[in-house]
Amino acid sequence: MSKNKNPLKDLDLFLKQQAASFVSPTPLSERIAANPAQEINGDKPEELIHQLIQLAQTDREKFLDLIIRAAENDPSPENTMLINTALYLKSGANWKEAVRQYWQNK
Repeated sequence: MSKNKNPLKDLDLFLKQQAASFVSPTPLSERIAANPAQEINGDKPEELIHQLIQLAQTDREKFLDLIIRAAENDPSPENTMLINTALYLKSGANWKEAVRQYWQNK
């Protein structure tokens, strides 16, 4: 191998060229501005968020159960992680057993 050859520099140049050829995603702020607020069951999203905040402050366990129920409808890795996180928050020190029992019952 030649002393003047630098594979890291070549790799860096290649990656920069590849990155320049990718299409830049639309910024989230533009996507939100482009989509007007949709109504969910007659409520605007802001009202729904306010209701969820109130539920989280008044009945934390019911709030976490609601998150689990909502996440169960779409069996994706992200929702599995969300369910496990809610079970962790709900169960405290006994979270491992709670997660184990939840998935055994499914």
